[in-house]
Formats: sequence, C-alpha cells, structure tokens
Amino acid sequence: MLNLKSQITYPLLPFSQLVFDMTRWGVGFYLFPVLIKWHDGAKEKKHIERAIRAALANHPVFQMRVDWLGNHYSSPLKDMFHGRFHDIALSVRGDDLIIQAQISRILGDGKSIEILLDDIRRAYEGLPLEPDNYWGYVARFEQHKTDPHYRISRDWLINEFANTSVPVRPTTDRKRLFTLLPPKPGIYKSDYTDLQAKIRNLSKKNFLSLDGLFSLCTSLAIAEYYGTDEAALTWAYEGRETLEEQRIFGSLHRDIPFKINHKSKIINHKSDLIREARNQIRSGIAHSDYPYTLTAPYNKRWNYAVNVLRITDPEDMLRNIDLPIEIVSVPKQKYAYALLDVEIHEHAEDLSLYFRYSATHYKESSIRRFASLVRKYVEWFVE
Repeated sequence: MLNLKSQITYPLLPFSQLVFDMTRWGVGFYLFPVLIKWHDGAKEKKHIERAIRAALANHPVFQMRVDWLGNHYSSPLKDMFHGRFHDIALSVRGDDLIIQAQISRILGDGKSIEILLDDIRRAYEGLPLEPDNYWGYVARFEQHKTDPHYRISRDWLINEFANTSVPVRPTTDRKRLFTLLPPKPGIYKSDYTDLQAKIRNLSKKNFLSLDGLFSLCTSLAIAEYYGTDEAALTWAYEGRETLEEQRIFGSLHRDIPFKINHKSKIINHKSDLIREARNQIRSGIAHSDYPYTLTAPYNKRWNYAVNVLRITDPEDMLRNIDLPIEIVSVPKQKYAYALLDVEIHEHAEDLSLYFRYSATHYKESSIRRFASLVRKYVEWFVE
C-alpha cells in the first residue's frame, strides 16, 4: 500500500494488472462494447439515465484512477458516464432507448456486468442499492499476502506447476510467439448439443463440473496434439464466495492452473482421469488465493496457455433482471486477446464450445483439428 498525495492507493487486482499492462501496447485491448436496447424507453429517458448514473455511482471502480505503476485509488468523476476505462452514451431510436457502453476488463469480470444491470433495475424501480465494498475487498486482498495460508498456496502451486515443462497449448503454426503483427481474431464453433444429456449425467454422477470435464478433455487434446503424455492449461474460476463479493463490480475471478497425465500407471483409465481432474479442480480452488499464473516470473509462460472458461449467455443474464431490455450483437472484436480460449456456452437445450484464437498464430485447419481432438475425448468419457 502506497501513499500518493495523501491518497490511499493499492495495486490493481491481478487480472486488472494484466489488462492494464496490455493497454500499454495498443488502444482497444480488452475494451468490450455493450449495446442495449431498452424497449419503449425513449419516453423515460431521463428516469432511465438517473437510474444508470445511480448504479454506476454505487460501484467504486468507475471512480478510480491508475498511476503509471499500476496502483489505483479513488478519484470522483465529474460525469459518471465518462471515465478513463469506460464510456456510456444514450440515444433514442424510435420508441426505444439505446444504451451504448464500452467498459474495460480492467474494471470488472463477466459477473460484474450482471451486477451492474441488476443495480440499474433496482434504481429504476426505486429500490435501495446494496453497497459495493470494492476498496474493502482490495485492502483485505493486500493484507492477505502476509497470511500463512497465502504462502502455503504459493509454495503448493510452485511445487505443482513451476518445475515442469509440460505443454500448455497446442503447437502454434507461427514458430515465434513474439511478433509485431497484430493478433487477428479467429473463432471456431463446435456443437455438443447431441451429447448434452450424457455430459450432464457424467458431471452429476462424478461430481465434476463442466469446467472440470472440458479442462480434462482439452488437456488431453493438447497432450495428443503436442505428442506428449501430459499437458496443462488454465481455467477461469468465478470466485465470489461471500455475500459481500456478490455485489462487487471488479475483476474478482481467478485464473487457476490445471494439469493432467494421460499415461499414468492406472487401473481404470477413465475413472482415474476423472478422479484426478476433480482433484485438480478442488486443489486449484483451495490454493487460488495466490495468483500464480498472473505473477512474475511464472506469467511469462502461463499468459500463453489455453484458458477454459464458461460464458454467461445474455438471455440467461437478462432472465434474472426483469427489464424490457435486449442485449444487441456488436461488431466482432478487433484483436485476439489470447492465443487460444475455449469458451463453454451452455443453455437449456444446447451446448457448444467456442474456440477463440489468434489467427496470427494458428491456421483455421489447425484449430479444427484441435477441436476434433477435444470432441474425441468428450465422446470417450461419456460413451
């Protein structure tokens, strides 16, 4: 904790720091556009605008500043709609009110948008807003670094993952990771709807989440693609384990490493792999208070690992908001933010994986091949 001009400052949360460092390389990195149509909202524009401003004012991250080192502190804005890491504009289109927003991932994670929308609903309906104790969370996060459990987690993660050379991604088609070429975005969709019922049954029977199952199958696919016996990756854990954290707009999610060995001396191949995947998920969560994959010098390797993450569908998100709003599709992203992300998209009646990749580093044919390997292992486990 530093003191800058009598202003208490704290280091950014780990993922926010990663994104902040990326923004030094180019404008637009991790600045996600959001377009919302509020049906018949034109006649209530002023009321809706007040509700949005109240919701923004309820979350401290929208009134923070960051110095060049990555330390952040509270600094009130003159206009809640415009900050260094967010910009919001309202316009009328016929009877509808259009809300256009750009919000940097420095400010928050996927859950954060749902929290903000719920606060807009509360303010719109005249309900009290639950407080967002972001700065209290950050203060405890920094204080926890002196806790014995923090050191235990650090040592466990280093022992488990630092002294290993297992691959963390399928081999790239471009030999050099570092290039001055812009990371062009690519996307490939793999449909699992035909296996959805079997996947749910397997997950329930073995107490293995979708994150765990697809991390397992993706790791095995990396190993086969790379030609090794074992592989590793990272997966995104939502966190937010306390009631207080349920109302915080911030990057509270955690990046957790996951490793699997395909050729261990095992009796029941499938059962033992599932058991090991379950242990990896549980142990990873238990030690996730130390941000291993985002901490130097380990981040030099893990920043280029495959990341498995679950994506909240906009329709599912809005189902809990109960407002006459619609999230409209926006233009495709300009840059690829990772070498390869494997996104899990699950709805009531369909399930898909989206492989978002850097087309600067991978050919589409390579991603298709890799996706087919993931599918092969999913089929093997559920059949």
